[in-house]
This record gives sequence, C-alpha cells and structure tokens, in this order.
Amino acid sequence: MTKTKCILFDIGGVLVDWHMSWITSEVSKRFDISEDLIISAFDEHLHKLDSGKIDEFDFWQNIAIDTKSDLLKNNKESLWDTYFRKNAIPKHDVKKLSIDLKNNGFNIGIISNIEKVTHTIVDDWDMLSHFEHKFMSYQIGFSKPDPRIYEHVIQKLPYCADELLFIDDKPSNVESAKNCGISSIHFTNFDNLQSSLEQFGVTT
Repeated sequence: MTKTKCILFDIGGVLVDWHMSWITSEVSKRFDISEDLIISAFDEHLHKLDSGKIDEFDFWQNIAIDTKSDLLKNNKESLWDTYFRKNAIPKHDVKKLSIDLKNNGFNIGIISNIEKVTHTIVDDWDMLSHFEHKFMSYQIGFSKPDPRIYEHVIQKLPYCADELLFIDDKPSNVESAKNCGISSIHFTNFDNLQSSLEQFGVTT
C-alpha cells in the first residue's frame, strides 16, 4: 500500500506544454534583440518575477536595460499574456489523470514557478479549479529550486514530507524536492508519468 496521500503537480511543462525558449524567441524577433542576450537577462531577472519581487512591467524594463533595447523599454503590452496565450497548450491528458487521482482518494495540489499573468491565463483555461492545494511562487516569495518553497509546502500541508509526491519537468526542481524529503517524479511524457506513478503504488 502506498504511503502517498497528496500528489503535487508543476504547471509549465507538466499541466501545460510550455517552454521558456518560446517567449525568448518571440521577443528576440519582435524587438530585434539577440536571443542570447535575452536568455542571459532572463537568467538574471526571471526568479525575481516568479517570486513576486517585481511585476511584469518591471521585469521587461530590466530586460530592456540589460539588452539596451529602447523599443522594448517603450513597450506597454503584456508580452507574457500575448505569447503564453499564443504558444502554451493545456495538457488535457494530465488534467484528466489528476482528476482521476482525486476521485481515487488522493489529495492533489500545485507547486509552480509562475507569475500573476500566466496564473490568470491557466485559470481562464480551467486547468486548476479541481486542485485542493495551490502553491504559486509569486504568492509565496520563493521559486523552485529554492528549498524554501518546498519547506513552505511541507509546513502548510497536513501531511508529512514522506506522504507527498511531486511531479516536475526540471531535474533541478525534482532533486531539490527530494533533498527536502519529498518523493518526486521527473516528468518527460505522459506514458512515463503513468509508469512512475505505478512504481510509487499510485493508481487511478
């Protein structure tokens, strides 16, 4: 019999097909900025956006300053809204799996590096309403793989760390969760997810 009582899903890369390279590529083309420069600026500032330290406007202002782009600096449009809606694809098979797990008696939740705009979009798509626990990085003040986000989750949930199971597409996030005592699955595709859940004794 499985010890698992609560299964926690990532959003981007697990519940929604999304790659950060999609937005860096779009912004590179639209504002005529080297994508390497954008990626470097993202590495510097994205964690501040994800952890709620800055809002989207300030994020793009920082990217514009780092890439020396006046065109981007003068932009007023929500680029996250534009390009997330354009490129991201909800994974309805993973959503159905999460619903099946809930119907089979498991508690289910979210741990996501996300900011307010994309959170609103995923809500608009009705991908999250059935989850009982939602831990969004911009609301908590920490982002994965910072162990403090997992410590926050353990503190807030009515379960021991070894009763939790976390699913994420980034190996660094998976390893950090494991180091905090949370069993974790590295998501690569739907079939492998089902097989990995069975290895933990989790069935729908």
